[in-house]
This record gives sequence, structure tokens and C-alpha cells, in this order.
Amino acid sequence: MDVTTSSTTASAATGVALTSEQVESGNRIDRLMTLEIRPLSGGLPPGIVVPMYEVCRAHQGAPLSMAAAAALKAKVRPGSTVVIATGAGVAPKLPLGETDGPVGAAALAAAIVKGLRAKVVFVTEDAHLPPVVAAIELVNAKLAAWAEGQPGRTYEPITVESFPIGMNAGQARSRELIETLNPSAVVFVERDGPNVEGQFHGVRGDCRDPLTVGYVYLLAYHAAEAGILTIGIGDGGNEVGFGAVREAIRDVLPMRGRSLAGHASGVVTVVPTDVTVSAAVSNWGACAVAAALAVLLSDSELLHDADTEHELIAVTVAAGARDGATSKQTMVVDGIDFSGHLAFVSLLRVVAGISIRTASAA
Repeated sequence: MDVTTSSTTASAATGVALTSEQVESGNRIDRLMTLEIRPLSGGLPPGIVVPMYEVCRAHQGAPLSMAAAAALKAKVRPGSTVVIATGAGVAPKLPLGETDGPVGAAALAAAIVKGLRAKVVFVTEDAHLPPVVAAIELVNAKLAAWAEGQPGRTYEPITVESFPIGMNAGQARSRELIETLNPSAVVFVERDGPNVEGQFHGVRGDCRDPLTVGYVYLLAYHAAEAGILTIGIGDGGNEVGFGAVREAIRDVLPMRGRSLAGHASGVVTVVPTDVTVSAAVSNWGACAVAAALAVLLSDSELLHDADTEHELIAVTVAAGARDGATSKQTMVVDGIDFSGHLAFVSLLRVVAGISIRTASAA
């Protein structure tokens, strides 16, 4: 994670320029979001977080969190719409989805509403609606309380659109959403994309029946066709976004991301995005982008907080979300107890807060 010494640099994929101070702030945020504390065995594959990050960083040419935030700042205008797609997992292990995804997506949505004054619309497949709706309701209540202290400030509550199962229905729904919402950006947080053979996988190689999956990834292609910014946030290579660096990601995964169902191309998706944020936990990647946006806008009110993190995990679990590592309905995300996530959020606030205060004093 090299620190640039030049006065400005630019993301190779988006061309958005960053100052050396913004790059250093992004480096700090990225180091934190790639701290690997997953269990060493019995859960998700260990040892892949930093190698995956380095692949994406080399491709992007800038700190990933800051590149994503800068792209959002450049493209999203007040009153425009940002689509956030989230929700991963299928029955029987994850019938209503997992705790990784909705929590970070909600934190990022709040930052976008506050900082960019945009409307946020979530998209998730029907089975994942209960945890996603629970997260949205909590954040909307937080936004309402925040707005009370902002005289004359108006905002639109976050809403959600459901997405059907299957390719044909997905094609129609994806085009409909892009055409009717006309978003300025589409962000994916922990959302599976297919491999070369069109098969969906978990990071451990388990193959998911394509007849049981919502083809939400199609939003990435239809957005690209319309010239809309796309951002993918993930942690395993099977999520939307990693198609931009597919072969390089395969090279750093154990057994090149082998499919347990025998599909030759493995688990890594073919679906690319303009910016790909690779983090230790997808929730952390989304929170990191929110923190980078707070730094760019010099606004500490955009920063996520530990109390809200705890509440978000709690409401999503109560609504049926399960830990993606163990498939248990408990206060755990990717095998990491909730206390670890609260510690991450708290330290992220400190890291970003120092950058914000330094910029304000300059």
C-alpha cells in the first residue's frame, strides 16, 4: 500500500484526481479495512485479504476506499438517485441472506444521503427483503433524528425495490430499474456475480443453483450501457466488481478459487465495475467508502458509529440474517463476533476524524 509523494494522483479506472493528502488518508482507511481477523480455520478462507486488495489497488491506481468515494462525489448530484444492491446467500444455509452486506450498505447509504444529498434506493432479491428492510428502517429513523438538528434541511427516506429470481425476469427488472430510477451511480455491497459458466458461488467453492438466485448483477451491465458509475464492494472474489481483475484474483486464491461443483472457471465472477473495493469484510469496505467520503467533504457527521453498527447487526439478525461463515443466526459477521466490528467502526472514526480535523486546520 504505497504512499504517493506527488501532489496529485488519479484512479486509473475513473480518472478522478486525488491530492497527496487524500491518498494518504485513503491509505490509512484501506489498511484498516483490510485488517484480517477472520478465524484461522473452520470458516472463510484465511490469508487472502491483503493479496486480493493488492490486485485491486494495482488495477485502480489509488486507495480503493478513496477512489470509490471520489467517484461518487464527482458523479452524484443533489436530488439524484444512487442504487445500492445488496443481499447474498441462498437456502438452506442462508435462506434470508447474511449479516455481511445490509449493515455496511446501510452505513454507506446514510453517508450518501447526508453528504451528497442524494436519494438512495436499495435493490435486493425477494428472499433477502426482511433483513434489508430492517436495516433501512433503522437508518431512516436515525436520518429523521439527524434532520431535526438541520434547520431547513430536507431529505428523502431510503426506499427498497425487490428483485425476482431467474435470468428472464431479472433482465426485465434490471432494465426497468435503470430506466425508471435513472441513477447517477449503482453500488454493489456483498452481491454475488456469476463465473464464466454463468454459475454463482460462495467464496469456499459451494455452487448455488442459478434457479434460486436473483440476477441482480445485471444492473452492473445495464448501468454501464447507460454510462452510469458502478462500484463493487466485496471480500471473496465471487462478488460483483471482481470481474475487472478476474484472472489476477484467481491467482491469489487457494486452488485458484476452485469450484466444488467442478466448473472450470472457479468462483471468481466475470462481472466488472468501474471501481472495485476489496476489503476484509464487505461491510467494512462500505463503511470505509463512507469514511473516505466524509474526509473528502470534511464532514464528520458522515462517519458511521459503533452504536449504530451494533443496532444494525441486531436488527438484521432478528429479521433472519445469518453469519455467512457459520450459517448461524447470531451476532456474528463473517465469523467475527460483533465486538470486533464495533472496534473496527470506532477505530475507523478515529482514523478518518484525524484526516478531517487536519484538513480543516490547514
